[in-house]
Order: sequence, then C-alpha cells, then structure tokens
Amino acid sequence: MRRNLVGWYLVAVFFFSILIVAPSVCHASPQPRWLQEHMAGTFELPGLYYGIASAPLKGQSPAYDEKDLARDRAVNDLSYRLSVSVQSTFKELLGQRGNFSDQEVESSLFVTTRLVLSGVEPQEDWTDQKGHLYWIIVTVDKEKADKEVAQQNFVTEVIDRLEGKQDEVLKGIKTIEELLSQRLEVYGGQVAHLTGLVETIDSKIEHAGAQTKQEYASIQTEIKHLEQVFQTNQNAKMEELTQQNKVLYDLLGKISQKIGKDYFLSLSADDMKYQQEHPEFRVRIEPDKGQGADYYQGEKIRFQVRALSDCYIKVIYLSSSAEGPGNERRMNILLFPNTHDRDNRIRAGETTVIGRLGELEIQPPYGKDVVTVIASRRQFKDLEETLGQAQGMYYAEVTSNTRGAISMRSRGIELVEPAGSTLGSGQIPIPLGSVATDTCFIVSHPR
Repeated sequence: MRRNLVGWYLVAVFFFSILIVAPSVCHASPQPRWLQEHMAGTFELPGLYYGIASAPLKGQSPAYDEKDLARDRAVNDLSYRLSVSVQSTFKELLGQRGNFSDQEVESSLFVTTRLVLSGVEPQEDWTDQKGHLYWIIVTVDKEKADKEVAQQNFVTEVIDRLEGKQDEVLKGIKTIEELLSQRLEVYGGQVAHLTGLVETIDSKIEHAGAQTKQEYASIQTEIKHLEQVFQTNQNAKMEELTQQNKVLYDLLGKISQKIGKDYFLSLSADDMKYQQEHPEFRVRIEPDKGQGADYYQGEKIRFQVRALSDCYIKVIYLSSSAEGPGNERRMNILLFPNTHDRDNRIRAGETTVIGRLGELEIQPPYGKDVVTVIASRRQFKDLEETLGQAQGMYYAEVTSNTRGAISMRSRGIELVEPAGSTLGSGQIPIPLGSVATDTCFIVSHPR
C-alpha cells in the first residue's frame, strides 16, 4: 500500500508480524495487567510465589469482610502453588515413612505451608464492579519461602500431619478442591471470551482467500478444544480437578501466546472487550472488497468506517518490518485524520470513506496489512500536535517494540497511569465508555 498523491509523503507497507497484548477495559476501571495475564495463563513473577483470588461484592465497594475473604483465598492460592512446587522434593522422603497418596501428601504440604509461611504481603487489588468481585494479589519472596519449607520442623510437621492428623488432611483436600473449582470459574470467563473470538475471526475473514482462512483455522480449532476441556469434569474431585486445571492453564497460555504473536488477533480480542462493555457505542471498519480480502499490486483501496454514535475517529495503519535477527522496527501511520483532511468527526450511521481520493494503493512488499479505527466521544487531545509533526500528508512513527506501537491507538484520550502500580506497570487505562475500536486486515499480493 502506498500513498501516491503528488507532493505528499510516500510510505511503504511492511510485512505484518506483530507481538502485542493490548490494554482492556472493565466496567469501572481498567482490569490490571496481572489479572489479565493470570486469566490468560501467561502471568509470571520471577523470584516470587504469588496468589490471586477474589470475593463476591454486595455493594459497589468491598467491605472489610469481603477484603478479608479475598485475601484469605489468595493466601490459600499462594500456599497451594508453593506446596505443588516443592511436592517432588518431599515425595521420596514421605514415601519412606508410609504409604501416603498424592492427595494426602499435597494436602499436608498445603496445610502446613498455610500455617507456617510468613512474609506474605498484599501487592495490589482491584474492584470489578461489573462482575461484582473484589480481586487481590499477594506475594512472598521465593527464596525465603523455600528456606522455610526446607527446615526440619516443617518436614516434621508435614509427617506428623500425615501420620496422625487425618482430619486436617481431609479438610485440606476439601479446601484445595474449592480452590481449584474457583480457578476453573476464572478460566471460564477467559474460555467464553475466546469462544467469542472464534465468531469474530469468522466475520473478519469472510472475504479472505483459502490460504488465509486456513491460517486462522488452527487457532479456531485450538479454542474449540479448550472449550471442550473446560466443559468436562465440572464436578470432579481433587485429582481430576488438578489435572483439568493444569490442562486448561497450559492451553490458555498456548492460545494467548499465539494470539499475542498475531497483531490482528490481539487487537480483535481487545475490540471485543470494548464492544461487550458498551454495545451502544460501536464503530466498524471494513475494506471496500470485504473483510480479509485479497488486493493486488497497483490496486486502489478504500476503508469504510461507521459508528453507532456521533464521535471522533482515528484510523491507524499498523505494520512491522524485520531488519535482521532480533532487530525489528514498527511503522505506524495515522491514515486519518491527516494534514489534507483534518475533519475527523463522523455522524451516527453515516459512512466515512478512508482513501476516497485514491491515495491508497497496493505496492510491495506484500503480506497482511492491519488497519484499526478508534472512536472517541471527545476529540483526541493530541491531534493538532500529532498532525503538526507530520512529514507531508501523514504522521508516521517508528517504534522498537509493540507496546510503543499500540500506545498510538490510545493516545490523546485523557489516559491516566495507575497510581502506585508495581505489577504490570506501563499499562494505560482508557476511560470508561469513552472509546470504541475495531480492526480489519487485507492481504496484498503481486500481480
């Protein structure tokens, strides 16, 4: 794709290969990244054990007992993670003392860990008013915790509990079953979201060629398999719950990473969250030949944009170009508004055509090109400054990473960095109900 108006800035399109996890929006405040990644099966905290849990809300703000319940569940979650981590170390030792089942060993380790572990600290919390849940994450230093569970008095207490405190072991098994069931509920929300993504992909590749459809068939198949796994063993006991949790977590992580490596999928998954939260404020962008269509060298291209509400829009072309092993640049171009056409206000139900002057044309290099629209109820605050920096007709940025690239999508919307955030810093929350987004792609070819 190349802009060919005489005297205007010429921009080449690079082959698309993007890794991005975009910020999402919740009902009252943005969902923190640690919770997003926890639900997606990709969250890690090097050097720390962590626990994440929630408690239901009765009102708009969490009461003391609701906070206390969430924290207690989070400590249980942390203790269970630690006990699973060290179980293999204890298995041989405990096997020499008696014929204990894996469940009994796991339960005794969990209960003992829960009782003796010190230094557990709350890190961040978040209130999901839409879902009526209060979330919290707690952590403990991994090295310190490992030393505590390696001490002789810890080992002795685990053995004593196995040999003579079966009531506590059985209670521990029940607590673990409850914990694993709560995790499955969390995964259920992500499974539902990914199931919706299958339908979104179908609609976005409606006019794509057979090869492009085949490329997305694999991710659709994996999501459908994930849904099947989630629907099995819903009333299972500890052993089955443990296995199901592991399989689901691994599948979620695998699918999330695959989505993250595909710019179109990543942005489309994010678009769904905006649409689900505020169906009354939607925007749609579509190539003139239809979703996912093929275009050929020299062919003109136009994009049609429509919104359900009066709003202001930005249309951004997002691309990447490999420049050698481990060295990748991102080119992001503000197609609309531009220095030639600054009027970016559109009326509800009306169609705005991007490229109506015939300035967008397919040129090499070829591949998948992603275009996204952002609609705001208020004018973007950075617009004049951005256009003032444009060289020729279009403003373009080159960034060294995808998080820098995606910030262009949300810039100028009165964004606020979370105060005091230490986990997932760098996420930019977007004001509730103020933004709608949509993403499309085309595939360009030589003649």
